[in-house]
Amino acid sequence: MAIDPLDAVLSAADPARRRVEPSDTHAMIVAAREEARSPRHTRRNALLSGALAVVLVGGAGIATASGDWLWGDGLENPDRVYTYTSPTWGECELRFSALDTHDPILNAQVNRVVDDWFASTDVEAAAAPLIPGYLATIEASAADDPAAQQGPRSADLAAWTAHEQAVGQLVHDELAVHGFTSDVLEGADSHAQVHCDAENWGAE
Repeated sequence: MAIDPLDAVLSAADPARRRVEPSDTHAMIVAAREEARSPRHTRRNALLSGALAVVLVGGAGIATASGDWLWGDGLENPDRVYTYTSPTWGECELRFSALDTHDPILNAQVNRVVDDWFASTDVEAAAAPLIPGYLATIEASAADDPAAQQGPRSADLAAWTAHEQAVGQLVHDELAVHGFTSDVLEGADSHAQVHCDAENWGAE
């Protein structure tokens, strides 16, 4: 069978997968979320790698923060919604997209499990016992970084991360119960986005 030269070039350029260690997650999150600061009237979405990548499926994940309340692709009419109260930003809504495993048949199976879980579970109550542990880990990793401790958004960013990772763990566990382990879902993509009543990304 003839090999398309372009396919050969792209395959050769494909970087080897590198598993992100949990110890690196907080640094990635803080750096990416600081980039998420945007003027209130200018839409500039920022991408966050790490939270879902490490906790949810071991693949690639992104989360988006935006100050203009425009929901990203696949998040406008969500079936996967989680709400929580942020330290200074008030009530927040966190939305999760469908998972893309790059296999249509597997996509349907995986997303049916996740949709059923969100529909039948009190997600806030299920996540509540996990939040303190995630917050403690985040705060401990930032203990030696005075700038992170003093940042006006640090508590809200920590809350966002903790709640997102708690839900990610629960989804991961539910998928594993149905046989969809991290190995099966390696390389899967998903994204999430948060909006809060009084969110502030540094706008005047």
